[in-house]
Amino acid sequence: MTRVGARALIATLAGVLTVAPAAHPESAWTLWERPVNPATGQPQSEWQRRQRFEGERWCKAAMTRAINQTLAAGWKGGRWNPNAKVTEYQCLPESADPTNK
Repeated sequence: MTRVGARALIATLAGVLTVAPAAHPESAWTLWERPVNPATGQPQSEWQRRQRFEGERWCKAAMTRAINQTLAAGWKGGRWNPNAKVTEYQCLPESADPTNK
């Protein structure tokens, strides 16, 4: 894996490691996304609301699917495509603002 590919993979997986503030498990959760520059790992735009869920586990399941789809699209022929789209994801309670973390 190239250095750029490793950075892209790390940026994509960063959403999995995001820890959200504590909330009631029955409350609504939102999946957020933003594109990341694969070369620098820096965000390319603001967080965008992707989808709303009735619970944290549903949000995290959708986030896992989104990460897997992003990785599958970028991983071709046994190596990372340096031009592949890299996206950061996070799940937060509906009332939380992703820019105030």
